[in-house]
Order: sequence, then structure tokens, then C-alpha cells
Amino acid sequence: MGNNNQKLPLRKAQSVPGSQFLQATNPDFVRGNKTRGSERLVRGKSQDELDKGSEGAQWSVPLVEALFLPDFPVRGSLEEQEFEVVDVIAKGAYGNVLRVRREDEKQVYAMKVMSKTQIIVEGAIQQCKDEAAIQAMLGDHPFIVKLHEYWQSKKFLYIVLDYIPYGDTFTLWTFHGYFPEQLVKVFVAEMAMVLDYLHKSGVIYRDIKMENILLDVNGHIQLTDFGLSKWLNIRERTRTVCGTLQYMAPEVLSAQAYGHTADWWSLGILMFVMLAGKYPAEGASDHKEMATKVFDCDYLLPNFVSDRAQEVIDKLLMKRPERRLSDLFTLQNMPFYRLFDFTSAIERKINPKTVVPEDFFPMTGVSFSYSPNTEPPEEDEFAEFDFVWNLPSDAEPVFV
Repeated sequence: MGNNNQKLPLRKAQSVPGSQFLQATNPDFVRGNKTRGSERLVRGKSQDELDKGSEGAQWSVPLVEALFLPDFPVRGSLEEQEFEVVDVIAKGAYGNVLRVRREDEKQVYAMKVMSKTQIIVEGAIQQCKDEAAIQAMLGDHPFIVKLHEYWQSKKFLYIVLDYIPYGDTFTLWTFHGYFPEQLVKVFVAEMAMVLDYLHKSGVIYRDIKMENILLDVNGHIQLTDFGLSKWLNIRERTRTVCGTLQYMAPEVLSAQAYGHTADWWSLGILMFVMLAGKYPAEGASDHKEMATKVFDCDYLLPNFVSDRAQEVIDKLLMKRPERRLSDLFTLQNMPFYRLFDFTSAIERKINPKTVVPEDFFPMTGVSFSYSPNTEPPEEDEFAEFDFVWNLPSDAEPVFV
């Protein structure tokens, strides 16, 4: 499928950042009565202003460090921790993702370096704490990227992760245009087992999309980027409008209270896109416009996709969350998965590479997925992208 000249246009997923105002200060370091003014203590301040403020106050540690304690211990810069920077592999919302090597080891890691000033100004302190804590606690799952350590210096937060050098599903999808049904069956099953694990652990992920699904050496998924994840127990609800517009559930787009079922909607969109080679609804400028498009969409797959796959889509993309397929047991018992062994899948005994042609995974590890908050330059859409187009020479990529 990689040599098919009739390529579908590449589509840029659009994202909405979290709009929730998070607690601006760590309660362990608050002195006296809290007022509405004190909650805005650090919002909108520069690094210099924060430094000056910490000098005048009676803090045992500087304010810019206290805000991230005790979650992020103070340890100094990456050079002081004897990490050697190899190169930059991605751009994130608050900084870069680096490929690094520890001087006393041969092991290569991915390191997320985030600006504390930007995090503080945008009120995302708790969001970053949750990201690190969730991935550290739940990263031993076979389909989740493992987090090794995290700390802070005066100006940055550092998160050290496994380095996955075999590409991602978005790059593979744009190369082929769509995925064979048997491969989608494996990918969706692995992702569903991740969701089942996260939800039972009291976490909602909220940003399922191909760009966040890396591939290991055998083609198994490796979920990364827990930046929008949140601690949320079963039957609890939250209201933050966040995620990637074309993957967001109707209740999220409508700013209604939602729970774990929103993640299962996103899984349905993921499955649809992988099978059809296109998004079911075009992108929009904001969540309100996207909500209208979602409610008007019928989510019908192309005729070459089986009726059993369409049945799974119908269940996952129920617009009423209370009627939506939202548990692993129900998915396992659908006709689409009748002969699929989920036990073998969780043990990584079902190799995705065995259900596709031998040359289906020609990935070199480069990726042209990019941060949802990183916009291409207007003058040249592709000038600043740090990726390699893995496409035939006569193919013309088009963003719509």
C-alpha cells in the first residue's frame, strides 16, 4: 500500500489546550489565609519577578521550586545530572523532547524538558504534576512508555522516558493511507487494554490520537504523552474542555460533565481513521463548531470495510455516553473479536507485523507528528518541521 499513488490528503489534527484554572500554589507552602488574590500569586509573572518575589518572602526554598515540590525534587540541570544531549526529536507545548544519553551508561532515553515560567503563567502546575505522577505509577504496562525519573532545576522540569525509535502510527498511516483491518484489530485491542488499565486505576487519558501512539520494534503500540491525563475515579465527572478536536467526544465538545466514556469515543475515532484513511468529520476552528459537525456525522465506514468492524464503530461512537461501548469485556465479546485472543495480546504474543506484508513497517524512527500547539510557519508550511517525509517522490502532501 506504500506505493499507492492515489494518496488521501494528509490531515492536521487540531487541539484545544486545557482551560481549567489549576491551583497556582502548593498548599504545603502557603502561609496565612488564602484569598482570591493569593490564588493569582504567580499567574502572569516572569521568571525574574518570581525570583525577586521568592527573595523577599520567608520561603525555605525559592518559590519557583516550592511550587513544584514535593512532586519534582530539586536536582539541577540535565548537564549536572550527567546527561548528554544527542538531538531534539520533538517539540512540545512547554518545551522540547530530547534524545539523551547518560554518560555512565550506553542506554539512550527520551527527555521532556519543560519551561517552568510558561507552565506557571498558563496555570498548568498541577497538570504537569499529574502527568509525571500518572506515567510513573502506571508506566509498567506493556503498551505504555515507561517513565524512569523526573526532577526540576531553577528554570525547567525534566521527565526521562524510554526512547522508542521505531516511529508512530500517524507517520505509518500517512505513508500507507489507511491500515488493513487485521492490523487495526490488533492496534485497537492493545489500546482498549490500555484504557481498561488506566480507568480501573482511576485515570482518564483525554488525548487519544495517532500522534501519541508510538511503535516498538515488533509494531506493538506504546502510548505516550500524559499531559492531559487526570486522576478520575469510576463514575466521577470532570468538565475541562481539552484534547484534540477531531477525537473529542460530543459531551466534551459541548462542555458538559464527562467521565471515562469520553476516552472510548476517542478510541472509536482512532479506529475509524485507521480503517477509512480519513477523519469522519473535518476539522473546525473551535469546540463549538466541531460539536455541530460531530452531531451531524453518521460515521459510516467505506464499503471495503467489514460489517463487523462497522458494528464496533457504531457501538464506540454512540453520541449518548450512557449507551456507548465503554468497557473491555463488551468489546471482547463482539463478533469482530470473536477469534481474537486478548490474553495472548496482553502478553505481546500477537505480533502486529505478522498480519501485514513483510515490508509494511518500513519505519526509520523519524516522525512528523508535532505538538498540537506548534503551528507551521505561514511562509513555508514545511520549513521548520523536524521530520522526514516517508512518501513516494511523486506524492504531494496537502493539509486540509
